[in-house]
Amino acid sequence: MTKSLLCLTVGLVLMAGCATRQDAITLDRRTIALERQYADLEKKYTAVREDLSSFGTDRDEKYQSFSDYKAEMRAEFQQFKKDLQLINGRLDESDHRLKQHITDMTARLDAFDLRLAKFDKYLDVQTAAGGAAAGAAMSGGAEKTSGDMALYAQGKKAFDGEDYKGARKSFESLLKKYPQSDQADNAQFWIGETYYRENWYEKAILEYQKVIENFPTGNKVPAALLKQGMAFLELGDQENARLIFKELIDRYPRSTEAKIAAQKLKQ
Repeated sequence: MTKSLLCLTVGLVLMAGCATRQDAITLDRRTIALERQYADLEKKYTAVREDLSSFGTDRDEKYQSFSDYKAEMRAEFQQFKKDLQLINGRLDESDHRLKQHITDMTARLDAFDLRLAKFDKYLDVQTAAGGAAAGAAMSGGAEKTSGDMALYAQGKKAFDGEDYKGARKSFESLLKKYPQSDQADNAQFWIGETYYRENWYEKAILEYQKVIENFPTGNKVPAALLKQGMAFLELGDQENARLIFKELIDRYPRSTEAKIAAQKLKQ
């Protein structure tokens, strides 16, 4: 294992926040020490080969000492590998928890949106009960609301079942048929999510941008900014990710997404 590969591993650990700065310094020092010890071992091995014929009666003793030293080096190297595996395990666990937290948050927000939509629909129906003409108009509005809600529920069900193409089809149909729907910004956000789940991060970034531009007052803008920044991270573009996270914090400092963005910036 080369020094550059070990340094890269330590760098990833620091980005995920799973190891402290002292952990990185300790690992780097151990790496340097191992390299020095291996260099010493190589020199000793060369000397042993050159002088083996001249060892005489103490040849076996020196050879055994060399073998013991090599065994110690191998044991220390194996322990070092175990330490790296442990840190990598922490990194994977942290990343999984973060993604699960974001998924749970978006699901809760969507459920809240659905409850608000039903409540608004109920208030509209009660207000329209005073006249026949108003009642007819409200009937048409209820039909529209029912249609977009059905498409949204259908798309969300497909998304939860990991049928991302089917989910996109339902959400895109909602946007086409009901562009003024209360669920339009949600549908656009979930279109971006389908591409993110398929690891098509460039396309996901573009779809999240539509949420930001087409629905600037919607409640999905903070989530779209956060996921846009995370998509840039997946592409290795840390500079753009940093800019988006800062924009999210500036525009929505009290949001949960801003707190997550702040944590990513620290990493």
